Amino acid sequence: MSWRTAPLTIALIVINIALYGLDALSNHELTIRFGLFPAAVQQGEWWRLLTYAFMHGSWQHVLINMYALLQAGIFVEYCYGTPRYGLIYLAGLIGGGIAAYLTTIGTQIYTVGASGAIVGIFGAMGVLGLKLPRMRGALLRAALFPIVLTLGYGLIVPNVSNWGHIGGLIAGGLFALLLNPVRGRELALADGSSPTDEPEA
Repeated sequence: MSWRTAPLTIALIVINIALYGLDALSNHELTIRFGLFPAAVQQGEWWRLLTYAFMHGSWQHVLINMYALLQAGIFVEYCYGTPRYGLIYLAGLIGGGIAAYLTTIGTQIYTVGASGAIVGIFGAMGVLGLKLPRMRGALLRAALFPIVLTLGYGLIVPNVSNWGHIGGLIAGGLFALLLNPVRGRELALADGSSPTDEPEA
């Protein structure tokens, strides 16, 4: 398992970093046009429920999110296969967007960032722990720590959309529960494997 088996994860990382660069060069014009702004959504700009997740507020924001996506995405995409992984990511993205929107209606808050979708991917990793008993301990530990850290950070630091994180976690985890991993059997039979190990032949 490597970046070669996770083309969508790598593509998402490249796209997010490139869009942040363009946004910074345009004085954050892209964020104004595509960030999740409740009043704009109410006026019919529903696409903001999707595009917000490709905007980021700072270079630290985008790099932290992309590092987290790399850590979880390579493994989850390998297990579920790219099409199903894409559905899980999209579910987390939309779930996070809807939760953030519903909790910011009537405010002037812009919500941006891929963290709702990424927390959904970590939720999928936790679900894999339920589906692959031999890897349960390692997967649950690998998933729960970043989820708890993210939600705890959102409670302490202002202007962080914890509802977006929660919405992404629920939606991504639910889709992961409904879908079967395409490589689950070989991973479950791999003795002594961990989320970063190659499965045995």
